[in-house]
Amino acid sequence: MAARLGQAKVSLPQVESLTQKVSPSYTLPVCFSPELLFYREVFNVSRKLVAAFLIFLVCSMSLVGCGSKDEGQPAQGADSKGDKIVVAIAAPMTGSCAQSGQDIERGVRIAAERINKAGGIDGREIDIVVEDDASDPKQAAAVANKLGNDASVLAVIGHYNSSCTLAGAPIYNRFGIVEMSPGSSAPAVSDAGPYTFRVIPTDALQGEFVAKWMLEEGYDSVAILYENSDYGLGLKDVVQKAFTAAGGQVVGIETYYLGETKDFSSIITKIRATSPEAVFVAGLYNEAALICKQSKAVGWEPAFFGVDALYEESLINLGGPAVENFRINAFFHPMVDDPLVKEFVTEYETLYNAIPGAYAWYGHDALVVIAEAMTNGALDREAIKDYLTTLKDVKGVTGSISFDENGDVIKDPIKLVVKDGKFELYTK
Repeated sequence: MAARLGQAKVSLPQVESLTQKVSPSYTLPVCFSPELLFYREVFNVSRKLVAAFLIFLVCSMSLVGCGSKDEGQPAQGADSKGDKIVVAIAAPMTGSCAQSGQDIERGVRIAAERINKAGGIDGREIDIVVEDDASDPKQAAAVANKLGNDASVLAVIGHYNSSCTLAGAPIYNRFGIVEMSPGSSAPAVSDAGPYTFRVIPTDALQGEFVAKWMLEEGYDSVAILYENSDYGLGLKDVVQKAFTAAGGQVVGIETYYLGETKDFSSIITKIRATSPEAVFVAGLYNEAALICKQSKAVGWEPAFFGVDALYEESLINLGGPAVENFRINAFFHPMVDDPLVKEFVTEYETLYNAIPGAYAWYGHDALVVIAEAMTNGALDREAIKDYLTTLKDVKGVTGSISFDENGDVIKDPIKLVVKDGKFELYTK
């Protein structure tokens, strides 16, 4: 019977006629075979029974043939594409943080090229694919679902913004795929789940370090300007708590919006009125540069502090003389006497005619630790996660890398200052 139906020929006018005979109000589904309607015509089944049967069949087909894969069901199949091993980047390639996304990709590709030239992973090259989350948590969730559904993707380097990492984490957890963040430092990321790791230290560490540093410099009162996001709020909370616990006074707190706030004049007026001895900026380089320039324009130049999220040449390019003496913590510097660091900096400058930004370094090392797992036999999603929980003292351009029980990298900060238009090691 099935063979006969497969050979049946039904013209478009016949299909339209048969559709009307089944039910005047019923619309033929696009994924339904017209041969079955022909079958009904042959056997002259009653109109109501065919309509009911069609509805049942279409519902069934939507589950197996015409539907989409259910979010959260782990992708099954090959562990990667053919002879290549696929690792994805999920980062902001457009929007206000596009520069950081570009830096991440550049750092990852330099690491991939070095690994592939050395023979890859057991002779298989690493293939990098890129997805844009545009610094939008909703888009980040969509990207996570897309990558989770793609069985060829073994690990994800991302996301950059903490809010995007947190939005994607539940999805990566359900699919059982590692997200290795090169930029999300919010304390909340520590609790994102067993598949979330990061090569950038948590703000719980950085905020406490800078709070202590400001007091050591003799600044007993500070104001905090923070980005209204998971990252900014988390960092603000850490600095405020650590600074006051050590005897300092936070005299003013104001917030702003990433990529939206351009005019800081009213915020600066409010903060200036509290007479802080220093200002801590819990945000990214675009806004930090604007804050410094607009403060300088009204004749107010307090001591500015921040964390490694500001370790970008873009801060200096955008802020110019206004960011001179801006102090930040970091975890690496191009002048470190290390062959791997020198090779990375030289390669980056040769390829891109620029000094590598902070997230190029972190992007590079995100792939280094994933490749370390793969080199040691972890060639599926679960095995990669399991190996990373035991990883200790892997050498990267940002130093030695190990993870604690929360997937947080363990590192010691250094002090930097903008001096003569460059980031230099800070000495008092």
